[in-house]
Amino acid sequence: MATVKDQPAHAGHTIRLKIGGQEVGRAQSVSGRRSFGTENQYEIGSIMPQESVPLRAEGSVSLEKYRIRGKSLAELGLSSYGIGILTMNVIDIEITDKYTGDIVIVYRGCTLQESSETFQANAMSGENATWLYLSADYGKPESA
Repeated sequence: MATVKDQPAHAGHTIRLKIGGQEVGRAQSVSGRRSFGTENQYEIGSIMPQESVPLRAEGSVSLEKYRIRGKSLAELGLSSYGIGILTMNVIDIEITDKYTGDIVIVYRGCTLQESSETFQANAMSGENATWLYLSADYGKPESA
């Protein structure tokens, strides 16, 4: 049986999450999304598209984690409860493989879009945040 570090597939337990260079503990999930605003182009007199053209790039990344005393996203300066959003800087979110140290993906220039917390009786408390990012890559920024 192969050890975890020898297996080629990424699993949730092989990922370290760094936000703004700071490791965030106990992240339960990270979901990155991107859209390219692709639209079909048509010729006059034809109902069939002739080509599809990406017109804009839009991306978001969402994080779900357990809420840790003294280390909430807001206390780490990565989220806000109100007017603090106006003084927050952009951050980079980096996901690395904890066994190899290789970068899996980096979301660059992230700005907070929304955040929330959950508190329930007899359950772990959690928090969620979604950021819009300017670009994403695998450790080396793409060029046009």
